Amino acid sequence: MKLFRVSLSACLALLLFLFLWSFAGPLRAGVVLDEHPRGVLLNATDALQWLPDADGQWTLQQVRQLQQAGRFLPARLLPRHLDNDRPLWFKLQLQQRAAYGDWVLATGTTAIRDVQFYGPFDAAGRALAEPVHTGLSQPYATRPLGSERYVMRLLLPEPGDYTVYVRLQGGSAPIFDISAWDAAQYLQWRQHKRLFDGICYGILLALLVYNLALSFTFRDAVYGLYLGQCLMALLTLASFNGHAAHYLWGQWPGWQERGNVVPASLWLMFGVLFARSFLETRLLPWLDRLLLAGAALLLAVALLGGWGAFALAQAINESLAWVCVLLATGAALVMLRRGFALAWWYLAGQGVLFLLVLGVVLANWKWLDAPFLQANGLQIGVAAEMVVFALALASRVRDLRTAQIELRLHADHLQRAAHTDPLTGLANRAGLARGAQRLLGRGGGHALLLLDLDRFKPINDTWGHDAGDAVLRAVAERLQSQLRAGDLCARLGGDEFVILLSQPLSHESLQALVHRLGAVIGAPVDYQGQALQVGASIGIACSPQDGQPLAELMRSADEAMYQAKQRGTGYAFKAG
Repeated sequence: MKLFRVSLSACLALLLFLFLWSFAGPLRAGVVLDEHPRGVLLNATDALQWLPDADGQWTLQQVRQLQQAGRFLPARLLPRHLDNDRPLWFKLQLQQRAAYGDWVLATGTTAIRDVQFYGPFDAAGRALAEPVHTGLSQPYATRPLGSERYVMRLLLPEPGDYTVYVRLQGGSAPIFDISAWDAAQYLQWRQHKRLFDGICYGILLALLVYNLALSFTFRDAVYGLYLGQCLMALLTLASFNGHAAHYLWGQWPGWQERGNVVPASLWLMFGVLFARSFLETRLLPWLDRLLLAGAALLLAVALLGGWGAFALAQAINESLAWVCVLLATGAALVMLRRGFALAWWYLAGQGVLFLLVLGVVLANWKWLDAPFLQANGLQIGVAAEMVVFALALASRVRDLRTAQIELRLHADHLQRAAHTDPLTGLANRAGLARGAQRLLGRGGGHALLLLDLDRFKPINDTWGHDAGDAVLRAVAERLQSQLRAGDLCARLGGDEFVILLSQPLSHESLQALVHRLGAVIGAPVDYQGQALQVGASIGIACSPQDGQPLAELMRSADEAMYQAKQRGTGYAFKAG
């Protein structure tokens, strides 16, 4: 057993030796800059080595002494998750073959609190330039070439080997990538990046302005939440890309790092509230409460980041982002199962952003070789998500307008039913009152005819109410056929009808109309092979002499109708 343990220890020691030996040769090799004018990621080569600063107090001289002791490790062994407050030292070994070189070293992110470049040192150990001290903790003016990322310009006067030391102390989300470029190529790439960033910003600004106008039009809370989400997404991207520090708060270093945390927290908060409002999660009380709690926590994280706890706030942001996305996605799926079709739009927007963010993460972890996606994936995803959500809001507006039209049609139908006699389709008392208000309100002369059917009761008594209803429907149709388009015909109930003429008629014309009405009413009505016949007594009142309001005209017409029945003349005018 003892021999076995000794053998096992020897094998492990041998494997460890072979592992470390595999890096020993490459550690002495440097990147040939002339072979990579369009940029090379030094982390993927053997030219970059790193060393953690144990107490954060090491000087360049101490680090150069540690270099001699072989304490540096290859960058490929750099852990993905590091203590943000512990500085890291990097040593870059570079080689130039050309007689003269103008190169740029650039970090992979803008979210680093403190950045210090030392060198380049030639083979004799002489520094060829002053150190560069920049980062989020420094004013924007300290960044060479006005670059949003942290860079060092290397002017190498002759062929040879050069060494650069870089001290990085993390920020809210450090990605310790360092690349080397030909200066002209870097500036060209930077212009292309700015152009692409400007397109993404333009899309977000256009959506912001467009939906701001819609929010004033529709007064819907979901538009306000969308505007908040869009604005905070724009500020988040501008902060991550360094443009916020460049153009908004470059003279206030404290706001530069807050800009990498606070807008992101508020973006997530507005995104949660937008999901809650858009998906109408109030129908799912337990899930709605969870989303509200997530939004409240994100607001607290924004305050925490504003206070200065950047690393803690960023860590909570990352955790809450996944939790809230899962909650909102779950809510969308539940609402989709309940028939809420707009949930498809929300899932599409989240899906686009998720896939692109996943691509960025995989590229950062070096599992995916996609530099363009790594540099631009987040803003592409954000812009795409906002476009999809804008389309979702447009679809929502269309659905709301359709629902409003249906409600209005239903309301109109109910209103017509409330003002219509269900048996004859004529206006009822309420319909007569509304129509008379409209007609009599115009002024001028009008005539009101009150009709009471004669010999109607025997029909009901002999043939039943169905026969009486058939007679009433026939009389209503015949009355309507004798009237003009603007005239109003109503059934008051039983066998009483009212006609209100929209335009004045002479005495002779009224007499002719009454004779026609009496003739059509008196024509037989066929009911199951029986000819049923009724007559009518008609009272006529004219405005303004017989009254102006409807009630006065009705009383006058009722007096005239009573006279017509008494005299047996069929009709009578209101006696002056």
